Amino acid sequence: MASQPPEPVFGTPVPFFTRLVYLGQLYLTKFAIKVVFRIINLPGIRNKAHQPTFTKVYPIQPSLRHRIFVPKQWKHGDAPLPLYLDIHGGGFVMLEPWVDDAFCANFCNENKLVVVSLDYPLAPASRYPKAVHALVDVVKAVLGDESLPIDTKKVTIGGFSAGANLSLACTQDPSLQGKIGGLVAYYPPCDISTPVKVAMATRPANAGKDILESSADRFNWAYCTDDINLRDPQVSPKYAERAKLPPKLYIVGCDFDLLCRDSEIMAEKFASVGNSKRTGTDDCWERNGVKWERILGEQHAFDFVLGSGEIMARRMKRRAEMYASVAEFLFREVYI
Repeated sequence: MASQPPEPVFGTPVPFFTRLVYLGQLYLTKFAIKVVFRIINLPGIRNKAHQPTFTKVYPIQPSLRHRIFVPKQWKHGDAPLPLYLDIHGGGFVMLEPWVDDAFCANFCNENKLVVVSLDYPLAPASRYPKAVHALVDVVKAVLGDESLPIDTKKVTIGGFSAGANLSLACTQDPSLQGKIGGLVAYYPPCDISTPVKVAMATRPANAGKDILESSADRFNWAYCTDDINLRDPQVSPKYAERAKLPPKLYIVGCDFDLLCRDSEIMAEKFASVGNSKRTGTDDCWERNGVKWERILGEQHAFDFVLGSGEIMARRMKRRAEMYASVAEFLFREVYI
């Protein structure tokens, strides 16, 4: 039996001047990031090894272009491959699929699977639920694309930060039920109704500055209008019914991240559905098809914000270990 829905929570209306400030900050940041990444992706600068095999637009969402990675070893006539659908992060408001090119290319070639990096409309121009609906459309288009060398019985979706939230949101759609076997949520915002101050208080005493503290309210305002229930399960997946999500879940939290505690609560809730016992440690465990991993001593998006020197070396090592652990879980639990 489904549990009773939680009491609705709505955002506090933002004053007009504050909205103008938010919009200015968002669009200036988006412009600056786009310029930087355009430069990084200029011929002669970009890493050719990380470029997609090809890109594709589906008529159902003609403004969105998706990046498709096929393993270099695969050739026509080979058996179809498992599929991993990737959704990039960026606070629902920033970045594009190419930001995940390195992850997608490496995950594709190291694990011999097809990776499709999905585009979606960004806030504040496209607020909830537009991105969720667009992603449902394109996921169905990818799964129905007979030109792709994919095994539609071996499908996982995953994302980073806001992309993890959107993965958890779109898979609840009735039209995708039973079509996706696994989901990977890297440090997701999974309860937008949690005030930033409350979330900050859940972090370890030695966590230091949180990169989301000053921007979380701005991102949430850009994504959700005042009339949206912030505890809607497709806005805050912590409130989702377990049965509406893929059967296998891998949820990652970063120890120093203000989002970590809500992610852990969500993982514990989903893992409580079933009769199996928990195995593992407090920081890395599995139960009833759910795996939870806390990356100790790291901040939000540590695998992208690498730093320098010893910090970079540590984060690159942990990033490689995390991605390898995800691959092991998927091939053990989903791609079988």
